[in-house]
Amino acid sequence: MQLVRTEVGEAIGHNGQPVLRVSFCGEGGERVSVDMANAEPLAGGGESRAIGRAKALLVQTATFDAAANDYDAESNGNFDEVAATSAQTQSGAGLYIFEYRDGDGGRLVPQAGVPSFEAAREEAIRCAIDLLIDLQPGTDDLSGWLVRVRDEHGTLLCSIDVSDAELARQASAAAV
Repeated sequence: MQLVRTEVGEAIGHNGQPVLRVSFCGEGGERVSVDMANAEPLAGGGESRAIGRAKALLVQTATFDAAANDYDAESNGNFDEVAATSAQTQSGAGLYIFEYRDGDGGRLVPQAGVPSFEAAREEAIRCAIDLLIDLQPGTDDLSGWLVRVRDEHGTLLCSIDVSDAELARQASAAAV
């Protein structure tokens, strides 16, 4: 989906509670929305934090497999490390931690089960291209890392920087 705009606003969730809704709008009317309970207020830069958090949730959701057991299925996403280790050994997938550049720092996404390191690296490249598109010349630092991939112990496995993302973006555009 090629994004044409992002909308951020307060809404009422399906349970009647207030939520912060981030909608990613694409060409042709596609729309992917993320509702976040207990979100930070929009004032004071909260909108960019909300967009970053929504992106992280989408990546996390897209890379998670089905629950490994009934306990995990009923845990509302609060998987403990024992369950995560069990999921890794049963499915053969590795557990990876994605870190996304957020201003001068980074935002870690909880461990995600991914079929292989190569799949995790490909996901990191896709996300880095998305982050690259959002960078503003003159405002944002157009150098350095955009996405890092770590193993379940926090050891850095790879880092996708601005130049890597730009090369991948150009290769993707040339392939189309």
